[in-house]
Amino acid sequence: MFITVLHGEHKADIFNVRCKVRLLLDCIKSRCGYEEEGEIELADETGQIKNLILNQHRCAAELLGERETYVLLSVARGENSSKIEFTPRLQDDSVVNQKFLAKLGSWQDPKAPSPRVKSRKTHHKKSTLDIPAVDGLRNHSPHGSRTRTPMTSPRQSRRL
Repeated sequence: MFITVLHGEHKADIFNVRCKVRLLLDCIKSRCGYEEEGEIELADETGQIKNLILNQHRCAAELLGERETYVLLSVARGENSSKIEFTPRLQDDSVVNQKFLAKLGSWQDPKAPSPRVKSRKTHHKKSTLDIPAVDGLRNHSPHGSRTRTPMTSPRQSRRL
């Protein structure tokens, strides 16, 4: 299970994601030559940030898709640490275009409260499909009427 990380001037490296996120980020920094530059992050090719920095103790395979391509980003924190700025470390206009940069600019810290996030918090009830029982069928399922078993014996069912 691997990913491709785009960086530099049209450079790409492959990394194994069956490891902790912290180990993956350290390996990316080392192999791509960004060891002394601080924190790094990844974004997909549309500019969607993967929030690896916030999930460093999780397995990278849980957060990143197998055989996907990601763009390397450097992370700069503001004075109060709530303002985070991402800079693409890839010099390729076909990937890092205006649409990509606009999506990077619209990123919000998931830890910071957002009115849009608060308004979306709704409790969804699990909907069930209620199918009326048909004569000769009995429901044995704990999930309602999803599964029904015939009340007839195997010999009787052959006659039908």
